[in-house]
Amino acid sequence: MTTHRAVVDALSRAAQASESTVLATVVRVTGSSYGGVGARMLVRSDGSAVGLVSGGCLESDLAEHARRVYATGRAEVVRYDTRDDDDAPWGLGLGCNGVIDVLLEPLSPSLARNLATLIDQALAADSPSVVATVIHVVGSETGSPRVGAHALFASTEIQTVGEWGTGSVLADAAEHVVEALSAGRRGLVREIGAVEVAFEVVMPAVRLVICGTGPDAAPVTRFASELGWDVTVVDHRPLTGASSARFPGARVVECEEALLLARVVPLTLRSAAVVMSHHFPRDRDYVQALLAANVAYLGVLGPRARTERMLAELTTSSGTPPAIGDRFFAPVGMDIGGEGPDAIALAIISQVAAVTSGRAGGHLRDRRAALHASPPPLATTGSI
Repeated sequence: MTTHRAVVDALSRAAQASESTVLATVVRVTGSSYGGVGARMLVRSDGSAVGLVSGGCLESDLAEHARRVYATGRAEVVRYDTRDDDDAPWGLGLGCNGVIDVLLEPLSPSLARNLATLIDQALAADSPSVVATVIHVVGSETGSPRVGAHALFASTEIQTVGEWGTGSVLADAAEHVVEALSAGRRGLVREIGAVEVAFEVVMPAVRLVICGTGPDAAPVTRFASELGWDVTVVDHRPLTGASSARFPGARVVECEEALLLARVVPLTLRSAAVVMSHHFPRDRDYVQALLAANVAYLGVLGPRARTERMLAELTTSSGTPPAIGDRFFAPVGMDIGGEGPDAIALAIISQVAAVTSGRAGGHLRDRRAALHASPPPLATTGSI
């Protein structure tokens, strides 16, 4: 799936270019679907698009609907029922055995900018957020919300985009936030009087810190950035334009003293880190700093014996063995085979993704639980 980050960036670019667009968002799923609630596709006025709401089955049809919405300026919900083999209404032949409701909403440049900010704040949060969206309104009474109104419930704050009206719909929607968090990726739709509201859970972006700037750090950065993760690359040398250019999509920061990493890079209970500077004393100090910060995931590149020597030296210096727990992975990466920097990077990114999603990383063929069960938050820093 195209990441939330890619859609946010596309919304921001459209706003900067004063371009009106149409945003397609999956707001309800019953049964099976490729993309869950919250999957998005931005359609430009020229018909080009960014994002996916399915595996490619619905996109061309949605682009045609988007053309109509762009022309009328009115939001609408399109339903795809793929429970029967006969998909004659669309000629799609999906066979996914589910019902998918997709909201198509026209966005002016200002609305696109505001919506990009709203989603970006959800991705930057320390805990899962809930986005509530008005998808249907019965009648047209004065003071009613408009289809396409959004509200972000993050921590104790509420941010809105669009018209929620003068009634109590927004306040009543807040009463369903805890229920929506329990529903997770499946989403939730509730009737609030004459208004239907869809609830989407947005998981924060993975915050990955890569300690090292060698050639093998580049594919790790690239894969993580393409997944929409928040990536920081740490270099012990003074920064130059060339060093930043080597890692597009990431922040590159200078940290001369590895032990002081937490002063340079914000490290939280949601952070993941990979130590790969290929310099033993520096890597040891990075490990010490990251263990002290209690990050959610810590992987160390290199042979097992090398890491064991690090831990032994840390034990000698402090007098007690470092508490590594289940969050420590050395050698880093999943056992997927392959050689070379790209294969190693794939193994590392796969492991970070599994750990931060609360998964063991096995074969989906062997999984008996739902494939898209909601991942547990890595840490809870507040409540909504």
